[in-house]
Amino acid sequence: MPEEEIDAGDQDYFSPDWCSLPWSGWVPFDADRQTFHRLPHEPGVYRIRPAGKNFLMYVGSSGQPLVTKLAGLRQALRRADLMPWADPHPEAPGLWAWWVSWLADSGGAGPVMLECSAAPLDASVAGRKGMESFLLYRYRQERGESPLCNFGRFHPRYRRSTNRNEGKRGGKLAEGQQDNPAGSPGTGPLEPVGRPGDPDWMGLEWTAFAPLSPEGIGATAPGAGLYLLADAGTRGIVFIGQSADLVGHLADHSRKEDGRALLFSCHHPDRPVRPHHLRELENDLIGNFFEQERKVPEFQFRKGT
Repeated sequence: MPEEEIDAGDQDYFSPDWCSLPWSGWVPFDADRQTFHRLPHEPGVYRIRPAGKNFLMYVGSSGQPLVTKLAGLRQALRRADLMPWADPHPEAPGLWAWWVSWLADSGGAGPVMLECSAAPLDASVAGRKGMESFLLYRYRQERGESPLCNFGRFHPRYRRSTNRNEGKRGGKLAEGQQDNPAGSPGTGPLEPVGRPGDPDWMGLEWTAFAPLSPEGIGATAPGAGLYLLADAGTRGIVFIGQSADLVGHLADHSRKEDGRALLFSCHHPDRPVRPHHLRELENDLIGNFFEQERKVPEFQFRKGT
């Protein structure tokens, strides 16, 4: 974790009007109930930081009242001796791992406190998730890296809890165990270049659009990468995705989209990438699309996509 202390006003992503949203003040996770309930009582987006540090730990969105979501999250983090489950708060295990590691480093004296800030947002599910992607995109552009706990990133010396039904509680890795690969550094932000669907959009090399058909998919190079789906008539982008198995994932799409003529284009990274790298790059694309179009692609965040 970077050690420099900060003036909160120095960072745009800490500001009360970041990305033109009406952010609440920062509220410590250990605030009294009356103070905590000053958080918005509507659905929207939220951000979490360690007090006095110059970075964000997590950016998220919720269809619940934000105060309810964040009260539930702080309740999940109440015990320093037990990593929370990954449901109903997927970010909780990662936040817990970093908090506990900082607590251990401090010897229990003056541990880093987590703080949250939230902004109400009257939007559809896709609109709210689109704004979440846009905030993460803007953060990566401003900071040069992702928040510590987004995109599946995790503390390198901890393993993650599963969902409650799977029943595998996470915790600190034993001495001699290899680091959690999700703790490896993220990838830097993409350069905002061109428009969605351009052959060099976001500074990447995209293949020519081809029909989303067995023949078109069969000519695609195997492996991991990013992909775009476009309407065959309008050429408008309808979905942005990533996969460790592009060929298999595109084949799944071709079976789901019966009756809709679609095209696809791919980008194959020129070096091995981890799952969180692909998610970071996918989000940069969605965030830039949202910035230019003020909406997400038609199929984005659609259930089952």
